[in-house]
Parts: sequence; structure tokens; C-alpha cells
Amino acid sequence: MLREGAKKLGILRGDTFVLDNEDETSVLMDYCIYDVYRKGRNAVDQYLCDRPPDPESNEMACLHAMQHATYALVVVLGVERGVGCHVRNLFTEETRLLVDMGLSKSAQRGGIMATRLVDYGEFVTTSGAGLPLGILDDDALNDWQQKIHAGTHDDSFDPAPLIRECLRHGASSHIVYEEPGSGRQPNAESISSRVEKPTKRKRAGATRKERKPAPNRRCRCGSGKMFKNCCGKR
Repeated sequence: MLREGAKKLGILRGDTFVLDNEDETSVLMDYCIYDVYRKGRNAVDQYLCDRPPDPESNEMACLHAMQHATYALVVVLGVERGVGCHVRNLFTEETRLLVDMGLSKSAQRGGIMATRLVDYGEFVTTSGAGLPLGILDDDALNDWQQKIHAGTHDDSFDPAPLIRECLRHGASSHIVYEEPGSGRQPNAESISSRVEKPTKRKRAGATRKERKPAPNRRCRCGSGKMFKNCCGKR
């Protein structure tokens, strides 16, 4: 499944996964969980078949929301500090409250982001692998919508072309994570200045060196080990 997903996203070269930075692993995993199917089921559907939780549990509510998640291009309409931001889905023109503490600090009105939306009724969340594109002028935004809009109302819509285009524009290099309790607050103005114009994609080695995780946090490769005992050894 990982090979199939990586090939569709354009990050598989022969038998090798080629990533510009470690955050692209989250983008790959998100795509494989939701958009790679086996016997008509994605990973969420299969999990529900194999290990169905209590129908009245929060886990079941979460899994049902994940089953109906959709990939979208959204524009930020306004920010709710400490909560998230109001966004408009550029494919459906629907306006929703996007709950996300990080975006409540870093999002800026007019900012564009490609992300998967998980709908909980009164609000939506992202699936955790959003790709910010910055603030685009009307012509650039029209160009994005025309290239990607076909098939977005279809249940079988494959977001791979949209994700590939975002990665080609270096969107994954604009993601910054903060350590819990660090007190570090992303500055919206500085982030906006980095993403307004497409940047050239950096070589993987240089990017990993600049953005290496702290040794006392879980490794992003998904092994479950601490970074210093996993990829940090290499």
C-alpha cells in the first residue's frame, strides 16, 4: 500500500522513497490510509470490519467521521484564537469552523491550504497532514481550481494530483511543529512571508538536518521508538 501511494504521489523512484523532508511521511501515510483501497475498502473501512468498537463510543464516532472525510482546497476567512479558524471549501463553497489549535496561532486571513477535512457535524478538523500554499492572488487561485476541480464532487475523487502539485510547490517545507509546553508560538506574518511565493524544493539531506526532531520525542518514521534510538542513530 505504501508503494502504491508513494507512486501516485510521485515520491517513489524505482524501489526508493524520495522525500524532500520528514513531514512528507505524514502526507504519504494520510494518503495511504484514506485513498489506497484493497477489495473496495481503505484502511479505515478495514479497521471497522476487523475491530468494530462500541457503537456508542467516541471511537466509533471518530471512525465514522473518518469514513466520510473529504480532501479539499480551503481558504481561511477568519481566525478564532485558541480554537481554530473559519474556512471556505473552494470545491463546494461551504463555510465551516476548522478546529485546530496550531492554526489558531499561525493561520492568516486569505491563506490557502490543501487538507483532508474530517467532519464532526458542528465543526471539522484536519487529518493532520495539511499542505499550506500561502496567500495567492486571484489568477493563481483560479489556476489551482481549474487544474484540480474536475471530479471533486465524485465519491471516487483521488486527491493525488492536488497533493503532487502542492509538493511540487514545496508546500511541505512550510510546516512547523512545536513541542508541547515549549511556549514557542509560530508567527503568522513570518510564516506568510515564507509561503506567498513557491519555493524550490530542497534536497532531503539538507532539510532533515535543519529540522531534525528533538531526541526525546517519538520518531516520525512510525516505528514507535524515540528518535535518538531510531532514525537518530543513522
